[in-house]
Amino acid sequence: MKKKLYGIVLLLLVLLVSALVMILPTFFTKGVSRVSLHKELHLPLILNDEKEVKLIFFGYSGCADICTPRLYAISEFYKTLSESERKKVGVEFLDISTPLDATLPERFATFFNPDFKGIYLDKEVLRIYTKEFNVYFSKSLTDATEYDHTVNLYLVKKTKNKKEIRYIYSAYPYDFRQIQLDIGELLHE
Repeated sequence: MKKKLYGIVLLLLVLLVSALVMILPTFFTKGVSRVSLHKELHLPLILNDEKEVKLIFFGYSGCADICTPRLYAISEFYKTLSESERKKVGVEFLDISTPLDATLPERFATFFNPDFKGIYLDKEVLRIYTKEFNVYFSKSLTDATEYDHTVNLYLVKKTKNKKEIRYIYSAYPYDFRQIQLDIGELLHE
């Protein structure tokens, strides 16, 4: 009987430690999770922009729980950039939902800031973009009008007629102090 009780206690302890290892990091990241890379992009929508640096966010128009607070936070950060930085730094919102109204992504993005771009992608182009950026999304299992999707923020740099993903920010709230430093670094390369 003691061995059985000991086995159950040990199993519960292992489960508890496993759960803590998976859950605790989310409480302590405070937006500092970032990946640095040099991944060249061959996507015309992004290549045809005049901005040197671009923050890119994938979401869907009308997303209240995820996209709205993140785009609001990005907008508040964007306002802190100097006028000369805003001339060189853009923000793009790429809509994963392929809405029936192709103007909806632009209206949604500019609601947060008139300088933001909202981009409609048809299903085939969306597939290419999400693959290139490693973006996951699917219809929500609990609400047919919503999508589950990754919430990464991408920092893209234009250099000599090409664009590269330079940083990916995966934790929320985003560490805008670090993003500001990264933007400054990329603008002075």
